[in-house]
Amino acid sequence: MLINTPLIIQALIILLFALISPGPDFFMVLRNSLTFGKKAGFASALGIATGCLFSFTLVLLGLEILFKYPIIKASMSILCGLYLIYLGFLSLSSKARHKHVNYNQEQSAPFSVYFRNGLLTNILNPKLYTLCTAIMAFVEQKHPSVLTNIIIVIGQGIMTLIWFVFVSRIFSSAKVQDAYFKREVWINRLLGFVLIIVGSRVMFG
Repeated sequence: MLINTPLIIQALIILLFALISPGPDFFMVLRNSLTFGKKAGFASALGIATGCLFSFTLVLLGLEILFKYPIIKASMSILCGLYLIYLGFLSLSSKARHKHVNYNQEQSAPFSVYFRNGLLTNILNPKLYTLCTAIMAFVEQKHPSVLTNIIIVIGQGIMTLIWFVFVSRIFSSAKVQDAYFKREVWINRLLGFVLIIVGSRVMFG
């Protein structure tokens, strides 16, 4: 089994852009780390990463079966490509909406509570499955080996964990948050262009 390194890098870069754009996961980790400490932030990040592993694995197994049928493969490629393009245009037209988050310390809960928060935030989010499907549809068009798919699934879980642990550690400072959100529009525009390009590639295989 050969490992398609360029494909792995492309898939993880797409996911990285999606992670960088602030969403519910971002603010949940930020809030828990600021309110309840670094341990809570790490537990939330671990829960989110675990949810991503579950989502990508579930989607991958489904696509492996469905993509055996050319009509289904073509239909899903078009739908997923259109969805990514739609997200891209939304990102291009979005404006900065966020301000820095600052919370006072409160009584902390057990590690499992924050882990569950992160896990449920992902596995119960329909948009995550759509994004996973779009990314993996792009991957499956290249006819990757099983090992390549495994590395992509595990790699995105590790990258998700690293990113949100980074968020919980670095973004505790109001100055860092403000500097980040001042560039939010440009981050969204860059993400938008990437999503439109990837969506087009998914559509036309």
